Amino acid sequence: MGTTTVLSKHVELDRPIRPDDDITNDLGLDSLAVMEAVADIEDYFQINIPEDMLSRITTVDDVARALLDLQNAQPAK
Repeated sequence: MGTTTVLSKHVELDRPIRPDDDITNDLGLDSLAVMEAVADIEDYFQINIPEDMLSRITTVDDVARALLDLQNAQPAK
């Protein structure tokens, strides 16, 4: 399961979620729904998205890139 699968639990679209979809404008998530989606993403990927990074995330692709950056920054296990 990836980012779009987690996000799809929070949106009702008649089409697949695209990487360039704006989280608020295209997916229709309000601030509460965004925070719920972030919590689900953090739980699923076992990662914490810092507030300063959240403020720069506007699209689905931004979420995926942020996750990759955070996972790459973690020390190897």
